Amino acid sequence: IPALLANCLINNFSIMYKFKQDLAMAYFDGCSKKTASRLLAREINLTPGLLDALRPTGYRPAQKRLSPRQLQILFSFLGEP
Repeated sequence: IPALLANCLINNFSIMYKFKQDLAMAYFDGCSKKTASRLLAREINLTPGLLDALRPTGYRPAQKRLSPRQLQILFSFLGEP
């Protein structure tokens, strides 16, 4: 059941954070969309192993949408916003 619950949470987060900019705004509340997006990109690049973990999922720095798997990886490295 824990795996089922985790899957449900990831699916709910993928609805909430369908776009990378929405996720950035959640992590960096109070910043402009542009600044929050830049800060998230910086975190992705500077967090050891994160970019390497995202690459097999087809992640590209310029992409706008995030897959549920990409969200799961981001949360495992950065925590939930």
